[in-house]
Formats: sequence, structure tokens, C-alpha cells
Amino acid sequence: MNSPHPFPLLAYLGEMPVETFLKYYWQKKPLLVKNAFPNFSSPVSADELAGFAVDDDVVSRLIVEDQGQWQVNHGPIPEQAFQDLPQKNWTLLVQHADLLDPAINQLLDAFRFIPSWRLDDIMVSYATPEGGVGPHFDYYDVFLLQAQGKRRWRIGQMCDTDSPLLEGVDMRVLQYFESQEEYIVEPGDLLYIPPRLAHWGIAIEESITYSVGFRAPSYADLVLDFAEESASLANEDMRFKDPDAPQQKHQAQITHETIEQVSNMLKRYSEKEGYLASWFGCFITRVNPGGHEASQGDYTLDDYHKGLSCQLSNFARSAFYETSEHCLIFINGDKWHCSKELAVQLSEHTTIAIAQLQARDEYVIKHLAEEGLLESVNE
Repeated sequence: MNSPHPFPLLAYLGEMPVETFLKYYWQKKPLLVKNAFPNFSSPVSADELAGFAVDDDVVSRLIVEDQGQWQVNHGPIPEQAFQDLPQKNWTLLVQHADLLDPAINQLLDAFRFIPSWRLDDIMVSYATPEGGVGPHFDYYDVFLLQAQGKRRWRIGQMCDTDSPLLEGVDMRVLQYFESQEEYIVEPGDLLYIPPRLAHWGIAIEESITYSVGFRAPSYADLVLDFAEESASLANEDMRFKDPDAPQQKHQAQITHETIEQVSNMLKRYSEKEGYLASWFGCFITRVNPGGHEASQGDYTLDDYHKGLSCQLSNFARSAFYETSEHCLIFINGDKWHCSKELAVQLSEHTTIAIAQLQARDEYVIKHLAEEGLLESVNE
């Protein structure tokens, strides 16, 4: 059998039930949970993070601060750069680390009390004493899990697009920070920060922090992507027309009837729940850089014909939507029709017994095997 995940779903944050957290803290106010992960140790070391950062395919940043002056270097980071660094005041950030190491990826399982399609990635940061990225805010929720060393976190004011940032710096550093709370975190401590709340972390000693971020697409991103998808379904025959238009008193006037017709054209897809779900499921499960490569499993079409059990790759992004007749399963930005049973098995990465598949589900599993998105299950 597959080895059990070392990070089970959190039912409590410390002594607080998850339901209480969701009601009173999620997207409302910060929360520090001491020893949320007892005996936690980082799955990767500082040297391993540096090894990731030199790779061309890894999104990384090396940030050095010197008396308020910030130097930001984007990856790949040359090995020599690590030899030339000072003893303190620098930070290495590795984005999408959940796609680089299975043990980091499994940490996501602990946070699936939030819908799994909302989970974005895990960023891992290593900081020398006094290292950090300055006061900043994010537009998404983040859980900050201390993995090694001690770090001081300060919580500041709520921010928005008008909050002034330092000029000439290749990252979002706030000009002003109004410290309201301060915490010292140690390995296993978990700090939740809601969207737009300013925060500022500074390493007290050599420190590794895991940042679990959530997807929060902007209205602009949603509207643009939905418009592009809707436009792709329209053909040249679909045009504005007004066969019953009366003669107008004022030739340049745009009438209420015209606007209503334009509105109906735009609602053609936006008011259809099934179409919206089909588009949104693909949109929200698109993978981060490196996601397609990381999702490749060892289960082949030959394994399917042998009747061997399988599961969806732990690195694949998935979600499903239930209709009155079937389910749509979304995986890495693509979709298939299947039974609810298979949709649940795939999206929860549980074992799929090939001999028990419905005929419609066989097609999906065959296709996923051909795409290399399944993993073998040892029984």
C-alpha cells in the first residue's frame, strides 16, 4: 500500500475547531497557532533550496537588504552568487515548491479544509539573521508555517491599491508600516494572514518558512478569461441585429432597447450555470509553472489493460462539478464527463479499482493513463 501522508487534514488549529476558524478568522483577522504542527521539521534543507534555485525551470528570487536598500535577483540563481553573500540580511525564495518535492506537496493535504481548488502553492523561504522581504501585503490568504529557526512577525494595517510602495524596487515593499501586533514564531508555529493585511517578517536566526498561498483571481482576470472563452464559441454568423427597430427621433441616440439587446448577447453564456462551471473549473485548475511535468505519474496504458489499480498524481490540480446527470472532473485545466464516484476518487487522490469502473469512466481513465497523469498503487 502507499505510505500514509505525514500531514493529515487539520481538524483543529491548536485547540480551535476548523469550523470556528472559518467563521471568525478566515478572511477577517490574523491568527497565531502555537505548535500547530508538533515536532515539525523542514522536508528540505537550505542547501536543497539553493539547489532548486539554480535550476532554469524553478521560479526563485534572492533578496539582499542593506540599510534600507533592496537588491532583488530573479532565478535561476548562479551558484557563485551564494558564495558572495553576506552573513546576514538576505533571503532566498523558491516559488511552487510543492511541485519540486513530494514531502512538500503532501503538506498541502493539511489545508484542504479550504476547497482544494483554492490552494495555489507553497513558497519556501530561507533567511539569514535579519533577512526578510520587507513590509508588504498580499491579495490572497496565506498560512505561514515556521519550519526552522525563529522569526519575528509584525502585523500592520489593512492595505489596498492606493497604499504607497517603495519606488525603484522590483517587489512590493510598503513605504509605511503601522505595527499593531508582534509575534515570535518557532518551528511548528502557524500564522494565518488574511488578504490585504500588511505583515513583516524578520529572521531572528537562520530560518525556513513555508508559505501556503491560496488562489484569488482578480475580477479583471476572471472577466478577461471568460470573455476569451465565450468569444471562442461564437462564429461569424452570430451578429448584432435589430429587425424590428423603429425609426428614431434622434439618429445618434443609443436606446434602452439597444442596450438590452447587447446585454442579452453578453448573457448568452454568463447566465448558464453549466457553461460557467465548465469554464471556471478549467480556469481554476490550470497548473503553475512546472505543474505539467510534475504531474507525470508512472501508470501506463499497459497497466490499465492489466487491471492494475491507480490514483491521480498527487501533483495534479483537480476539482469537480456535479450536474443532474453526471459530473465534470477538471484536471490541470482540462475536463471530462464521469460518474460522481470517479470524480471523488480522482479529486481526493484515492485508489481506483479498474475492474469496478463504469463504461463511461473507463474512457476517462484510459485518457488520463495516456496523458501520464496517474500513479500506480501498490496493493
